[in-house]
Amino acid sequence: MATFRIMSYHINGSRNGAGEVAPELCAAVIRAQQPELVMLQKIGSPIGISSAVQLADRVGLDFYGSDTEGGCAFLSSYPLHYVREHALGYGGQCVMADLEYANERVHLFNLVLSWNFRQRREQVKLLMGEQLLDNPSLTCAAIICGDFGLPLWGSGQIPLNEHLKRSNFPVWRSNFPAKLPLWGRDRVYFRGPIKALAGSVIMTGEARKASTHLPLVLTVETTETREVLKIKKLVRVAAKQPDPVCG
Repeated sequence: MATFRIMSYHINGSRNGAGEVAPELCAAVIRAQQPELVMLQKIGSPIGISSAVQLADRVGLDFYGSDTEGGCAFLSSYPLHYVREHALGYGGQCVMADLEYANERVHLFNLVLSWNFRQRREQVKLLMGEQLLDNPSLTCAAIICGDFGLPLWGSGQIPLNEHLKRSNFPVWRSNFPAKLPLWGRDRVYFRGPIKALAGSVIMTGEARKASTHLPLVLTVETTETREVLKIKKLVRVAAKQPDPVCG
């Protein structure tokens, strides 16, 4: 069993609501919440003065991923392994990694999906396919989070809810737009033996100024990992494939 604090944060190229690049505001928001793992979306800046690596230095966490404009990345106090990217089409992106903590492994999926409902439907189909979430090599608990581009209801939401479990926290989920949050565009889903113990949308004045999205912060806990591994192990032995250690 492992418990840790995560943040999902669409930083909009470190641009605040007025369109000004102000990475120090995003850094202050992250530092105030003291997360152990941050999943960033829309990093970088078109004018080249905002760097996710510099942001990592500001908040005292290690950077994982590709520091490219508009991409996704991780900041973590724990080792991340097997970091890789997968294009979802139409500008959508998913960056994956495995977190090692307390002798357990958690699969991480950090993504951005399209606003366009037809494009999002195709992106969700790819996300749920064999190359990503339906890959038989993924035998551990998983956290799937980011900007799902969804209003209250939208194409792609049904498949997500059928195959993944949306976190029951935060209770009040609206986080976009930051100045007047109307819906929960940024979301956290789980698969396997992991759950949220608590969570909230950060609505401080600083957070409302730092980006067009408010960050989500959750305390998560892995449970019964070994039992799930036993079930998966039987399947993988039958398929004669190597088996990663989850706990």
